[in-house]
Amino acid sequence: MKIQATHIPYRNTNSFSNLVIDYLNNSDKLEPFINKFPTIENIANQIIDKKENYTYRLQLCEALNTQYKDVLICDEVDKNLKLLADSNTFTICTAHQPNIFTGYLYFVYKIIHAIRLANECRLQFPNYYFVPIYYMGSEDNDIDEIGVFHYNKQTFHWSTNQTGACGRMHTKELADIVIEIKKTLNDENVDEHYLIQILESAYNGINTLAQATRIIVNSLFGSYGLLVVDGDDHLLKKSMINVFRNEILNQVSNPIVTHTTNQISLNYKVQANPRSINLFYLKDNLRERIEQDGEQWQVVNTDIRFDKSEIEHEIQNSPQNFSPNVILRPLYQETILPNVAFVGGGGELAYWIELKNLFEHYHITYPILFLRNSVQWITSKTLSNIKKMNLDFASLFLSKEEIFKLFIQESDEMKSLELSLNQIANHFNEIKNLGNQVSASLGQSTEAHITKMGRIELRLKQKFKAHLKKKESLTFDRIETIKDHISPNGNLQERYDNFLSIYKIFGRNMFEILLQYQQPLGKEFLILTIEE
Repeated sequence: MKIQATHIPYRNTNSFSNLVIDYLNNSDKLEPFINKFPTIENIANQIIDKKENYTYRLQLCEALNTQYKDVLICDEVDKNLKLLADSNTFTICTAHQPNIFTGYLYFVYKIIHAIRLANECRLQFPNYYFVPIYYMGSEDNDIDEIGVFHYNKQTFHWSTNQTGACGRMHTKELADIVIEIKKTLNDENVDEHYLIQILESAYNGINTLAQATRIIVNSLFGSYGLLVVDGDDHLLKKSMINVFRNEILNQVSNPIVTHTTNQISLNYKVQANPRSINLFYLKDNLRERIEQDGEQWQVVNTDIRFDKSEIEHEIQNSPQNFSPNVILRPLYQETILPNVAFVGGGGELAYWIELKNLFEHYHITYPILFLRNSVQWITSKTLSNIKKMNLDFASLFLSKEEIFKLFIQESDEMKSLELSLNQIANHFNEIKNLGNQVSASLGQSTEAHITKMGRIELRLKQKFKAHLKKKESLTFDRIETIKDHISPNGNLQERYDNFLSIYKIFGRNMFEILLQYQQPLGKEFLILTIEE
């Protein structure tokens, strides 16, 4: 199979916010909310900043060695685990919840972009080492988001009564989904057999979701040196004791972030609003918000309460029992990692720009934000339909009705009608000029008839289009088929489909293709067409 790569402007997809478009264009409106725009030159300066301000390398190495203790790792992972102890090693990080079966396609795109950017940094800065990181948001408790994925025209749900942090949940209920997935895979195909083994090992009913996700990610991307960091870790949480105490006792982050969001709201929609206390209480099967109630702090929806001395003792001795929300999680991530760049989607970009002043308050280096690469795969069958209709790639992101209107407008019949109507209009103008030569009133009368003719032209065009639409019903069916592939269920392919659909075509070579065609500083939407 032959792969053809095409890039189009993000704006032409009609799928990204003004904030994203402005960020890609280095808009002055965003400069107050970021550290540096993503360039190789700025990464060089970022390395220096991070090296001067990073202090948790030993704790990170110790925590990761523990997290990988019972995981079978390849040489590349082992090498990068050891390299992290070197003060000249930095990370390129992306983050996501541990969605079952990886969730959406963009989960893979994030990771590949981080790997690609780390590789580029190694080439550009040979005196330093760069390790790609997947930060697993295992403390997230949004089971409705984490426990669903779409594959092979089916929607799979994780039905469980478990509560609390999803990463701590056991995967026993997912065994049936593995069986269903196996039915779609060919056990005699080497890459598909490999995938079956991964899924069975990950979702064995004993592993937690965090453990299962580490197995999957390590198995698919470990050969690229990718490391998985789970923030649900006692040793790593120790780095946040002072922040947690400040958040609980002084509620520091709310006024700082609110000041920023008020400024952002002048031009963009605010992605995340801070709470008075931006922490959850995390224990066993519980993850609930903490609120202050007079001289006490209570865990919402429970009977758990603390006075000041009790909660200070809890923070100091059990920091693992406190879980950052969307406002504090980035600060936690950048505290524990020697990170210079963060790769995230449009939504992540929108809430990260709220946090620069909070980072400055705690003297934590704010990373360079990279919008993750977006990718659209077009199969050979869909490509054939596109060529038959003579559509360009940008038009594929219009609605079905708009595409059909464009197709009709470009048809030979409509072009001939337009030509004929233009000729008639020219003749009417000649008549009007002739009438004006005879008398002014005759010229005015002729102008009135020309106006009536304009309304007749409009009706003629509408009738032509209506009859052409009936005549071209098969064409509209073809447009629906194209749109179902490009925008399943009204979403971008990457925001709906699972990686299994592409893995079925390419196997593990899927990741090599993405690595080849994704650009480390990519500022355009990538379309990969498959030609057999």
